[in-house]
Amino acid sequence: MANRKLFLSLLCLALCAGLTSCGRKAEKLRESIRVEAVERIEMHSLTGLDILLRVRNDTGYKLLLNETSLDIFMGPSLVAGAELCDPVEVPRRSRGSVATRWRLKISDPLAAYVLARRIGRGDISAVAVSFEVRGRGGPARVNICREKMPLSEFLNTFGVTLEELKNYFEP
Repeated sequence: MANRKLFLSLLCLALCAGLTSCGRKAEKLRESIRVEAVERIEMHSLTGLDILLRVRNDTGYKLLLNETSLDIFMGPSLVAGAELCDPVEVPRRSRGSVATRWRLKISDPLAAYVLARRIGRGDISAVAVSFEVRGRGGPARVNICREKMPLSEFLNTFGVTLEELKNYFEP
């Protein structure tokens, strides 16, 4: 259960990563493009996850995420990862639900459990996230890649606090 909640929160952030860029433009886009809520989560055995997200796109451009992947590290070790199975499209000037399907890769189940416990305690100093996003935002290509970004920095990029992340680990 804790692993699923960890992936949920980090996958939502990864989805948002594909919809932003750097500097002032990123601030403006963050206001216009949002994942507003997680409506439903369904696990498919230990390797699949369907997430229904409520999203908002107030820009004049259709957003398309072709490929998104996310890896979670604890120290130097890869703990788990996820990969978007199918492209995701968000129509321009829209609000609504978007279904996403993810393929999960848990490298070490025990390490994933330890990671979930650490996040629940607020100990994220050794946790890092690598992600890659490819898609389009209207006429512009979106290609964002970041290697081993500290989890705290990853969360700050999207205005998510550690307390909000920890809420996913409560029963």
